[in-house]
Amino acid sequence: MNLELGFQHAIENQLLIHGVLKRVHIFPTRFDYDDYFQEAVIIYAQTYEKYRQSGADLTKFNLYIFQRLTWRLTDMLRQEKKYTETHDLAEFDFQRIPDSMVLGTLDFIEWNELTSLEKEILQDHFINGLSLVTIAKRYNHTTRSLRYHRNGLLKKLRKMNEI
Repeated sequence: MNLELGFQHAIENQLLIHGVLKRVHIFPTRFDYDDYFQEAVIIYAQTYEKYRQSGADLTKFNLYIFQRLTWRLTDMLRQEKKYTETHDLAEFDFQRIPDSMVLGTLDFIEWNELTSLEKEILQDHFINGLSLVTIAKRYNHTTRSLRYHRNGLLKKLRKMNEI
């Protein structure tokens, strides 16, 4: 299949392609706008050749291609959304400070006296600055329980720092 005529027709009708992108809420401010535009041009060219070879009325092609591009680009957006939802990097804690660095700056802490939850509160709340609500959701605790453990942790840390 020779797509040259289809690409020429697509370039002549760039406004239609930009209109489809706007219709499916892909705006020029998106970082991948040009990628979607290129995909739309390719789909346009392929569809134009198939439509022309089928012998259909070319005066109705603009309506047909507008709808076809709308559906295909919507499908592409759904696939992208599904991919990002299943490949989310939010579960990885890239901001976590290695224990060796914490030990160097907080040398007064006796780590064996802290519970695992208190270590998590120290790391996430005091060092990383996460709210107790966020930590409660992450570790499946209530905020009241975390406030209780946080206050106990502060008492322990004050006592360790006095020695």
